[in-house]
Amino acid sequence: MWQGRMYSIRSVLLFLCAVILVEGLTSYAHYVTGGDIDKENVVSQQKKDREQTRQRIVDAVGRVLAEGGFKKLGVNRIAREAGVDKVLIYRYFGGLPELVTEYGRSFEYWPQPEEMVPMSEEFEKGNAHESLRIFFRNYVRAIRKRPMTLEIMAWEMTVHDDMAARLEDVRMRTVLECFERMELAGADTCDLTTGILVLFAAVNSLLVKSRNTGTVGGLDLHEDGAWDRIDAMISVMAQGLFRCMPDNQEVA
Repeated sequence: MWQGRMYSIRSVLLFLCAVILVEGLTSYAHYVTGGDIDKENVVSQQKKDREQTRQRIVDAVGRVLAEGGFKKLGVNRIAREAGVDKVLIYRYFGGLPELVTEYGRSFEYWPQPEEMVPMSEEFEKGNAHESLRIFFRNYVRAIRKRPMTLEIMAWEMTVHDDMAARLEDVRMRTVLECFERMELAGADTCDLTTGILVLFAAVNSLLVKSRNTGTVGGLDLHEDGAWDRIDAMISVMAQGLFRCMPDNQEVA
């Protein structure tokens, strides 16, 4: 009877050793053949999750600004809107100012130079005033496609703080890059810069009006035809900006 029990215990121990050996060999084979791949997949997924979280936070900035303006903009409000812990805002961006700058650079908020000044025959063959007209035409089209941006621009007309200044800085840098593409950066004869700023002020005011009242001076700014008329008038005004060049020579 005692020998029978010893035999049973020995059998159990041998069985357990066999199981452990098989599991060990299986784990080793998994490590050699697929362990590294699984690790890479985990790292890749973590990176993807991080980027998605960053994007949710950036998108939340636009919604908060559009709904409540700059006075309502804060880390806690953005974190609630994005559905994340506010610690992630500091971890990924450093703080609110850096986050607002990141939002300003996003395609959802502001058009990139390629959208307003594409490398096309229109700009290669056109003269200076025609290039300026095409730029404003593309600018209007790009902003009209971004209703949230129009809401934020409307809020900027009521308050101007550090956060608004950051968005303005991003916009101005983009516009300057556009002018460099059109080779207008060095053309300041007859105070061309001021003339362009006046055009911008007028166009931006009309764009914001299109979101608020929708109609100004009999023009229905919801209609494409109204913007076609505005485009034609910008062409006339752009020609006027270049007429005071020496010997009526426009900038190439």
